[in-house]
Amino acid sequence: MLDKNHVTSAGRTKASLTTVLVGGVTLLILLAVGSVLWLTLSSASRNTFELLGQRATATLDVLESQIDGQLLSVMGGVGEFSRQFADGRLDMNSKRTKTIDVFSGFLASHPQVTAMLYVQTDLESLVVSRVEGFTIEIPSTPGSLARRQFALDGAAASGKPFWAPPIWVTEVGEAVLTYIAPVQRGDELIGVVIAPVVLSRVAEFLLELENKSNLSAFILHDQDRVLSHPRMKDTDFQITASVAENPLPRIEDIPEPAFDLLAGGGEESSFLLSYAKNVTDARSDDTTIIITRDIEKFGPSVWTIGVTLQRAIVGREVDRLINTSIIGVSILVLAVLLGFVFARHLNHQIGRLVSAAAALTRLDVATAPEVPDSRISELSEASKAFNRMIAALRLFEVYVPKQLVLRMMQGGKAVEAIEERELTIMFTDIRGFSTIAENMEASEIADLLNTHFDMLAEPIEAEGGTVDKYIGDAIMAFWGAPEDMPDHAARALRAAAEIQSRVRTDNERRRKSGDTPLAIRVGIHTGPVVVGNIGSRNRINYTIVGDAVNIASRIDSIAKEMATNEDCIVLVSGDAREHATSEPEHSYALEPLGAREIRGREGTVSIFRLDAKS
Repeated sequence: MLDKNHVTSAGRTKASLTTVLVGGVTLLILLAVGSVLWLTLSSASRNTFELLGQRATATLDVLESQIDGQLLSVMGGVGEFSRQFADGRLDMNSKRTKTIDVFSGFLASHPQVTAMLYVQTDLESLVVSRVEGFTIEIPSTPGSLARRQFALDGAAASGKPFWAPPIWVTEVGEAVLTYIAPVQRGDELIGVVIAPVVLSRVAEFLLELENKSNLSAFILHDQDRVLSHPRMKDTDFQITASVAENPLPRIEDIPEPAFDLLAGGGEESSFLLSYAKNVTDARSDDTTIIITRDIEKFGPSVWTIGVTLQRAIVGREVDRLINTSIIGVSILVLAVLLGFVFARHLNHQIGRLVSAAAALTRLDVATAPEVPDSRISELSEASKAFNRMIAALRLFEVYVPKQLVLRMMQGGKAVEAIEERELTIMFTDIRGFSTIAENMEASEIADLLNTHFDMLAEPIEAEGGTVDKYIGDAIMAFWGAPEDMPDHAARALRAAAEIQSRVRTDNERRRKSGDTPLAIRVGIHTGPVVVGNIGSRNRINYTIVGDAVNIASRIDSIAKEMATNEDCIVLVSGDAREHATSEPEHSYALEPLGAREIRGREGTVSIFRLDAKS
């Protein structure tokens, strides 16, 4: 049994699982308790800086996430509106009502956006704004023309969406950012989509953070301009009137002593930098610590997000660490006691896993017992995974010679299984696939090929064929191995006829839906090949090699070279046709095309053209 020690044939004693769990694990836990206690007390200072760094990093992560949540969705929406204006789905004249509705819906779901504007190059505009909680269309004003011309000039210069420099709006007491997306038809700029954005929710988050967490956070623009700060609305500062300038308050305008550290005051906290991940700078003086991170997502100017905290917090963190260490020791001691209670239960459950695994080593998959569930989540997951593995192996053994695998397991090395057989080989590919794929995204190419391979592989496997490999847009398959298959050629031709029928049906559907039809070329040949396990010592494949494989590939190439607009051309060698003569041609007809030279091979090969009957 598993709960008793025993001696191996080599004389080495093996410990039972119970001994390991109760004795060894308990000893390791006790050693860990002392080590953790000593390390915790001796490295309290280091841990404090680590916790502070993690806390500051987490705060910066949340702040950056707040900014992303406010601005990235606006960028995506405005970009989509730009594309819709460009392709005519939106228009301020012929589709004005629809455009107003779309803008109103976007404003309703994005409270940070104060208005949506579409401005044509002649400065004709459509403006939908939020007024007292309602979205309405408002007329253009002469004072806004300069800002709109500024947007048009910027769009013409950049040729792509951009963030304009933020401005401070005294009437609302906060900064306004403007996202501008050019609308282009071909190379011609026909207008811009404009979305002014305020950071009200970000400012509220900064104020709440200062009130609840003893942390003061801020956002700077271009290093010395303040974009958001909890006390920003209470600040009186001088602004400029030009749209092109940046009238945000400077850092010296905000009553924040920690900003002195941004100008190089205090000293760099390299120790804190090593624990605060993904930060740009960390500085401190006798009273304050400031940690900053630069982000470059919203325009050419760098944004700096930062957090400040008082050094007095450090002392409180040390006390928390000591208390946490005491609690941790208590929990570890309790874990030792619980280990005694659970040890035998674990031993019993794992013993069942061992018994089931022993059956699998003999490849007794059909009789391998399923492992019962456990109340312990890890063992429960292990039991479920093991049972799923047994179910998968029961399916897998249908396709793998059981005695061959058992010999490989017992001998510890691969069994040599190379032989020469006469097989039928098929190659398929898509004509002009490179041209089709040029204008497609990678995911679209993958979806197209997966659907195409599913369509072709089903008739191949239905006729007992083996898909040897996928080569780009091509398939290589064969019939006649590993099991003997006297009618392998007939099976291959029936599969080819079914492939041709499916391709024709699929192309009819593609034409109706406006998609490009796929021209498929198929080459089939029968001949002797070497079949078996071929590869390196570490990895082998059950595959085929030989001149017949090359001929089948060349026949497929002949099909590609034929100037025809047919959906699917299937060319069959005379050898394949001869081996398939015993099969009545119920599903296809064969048209002789004469003898053809095969590139790279002396002599000719007779070629027949297969046509699936409707």
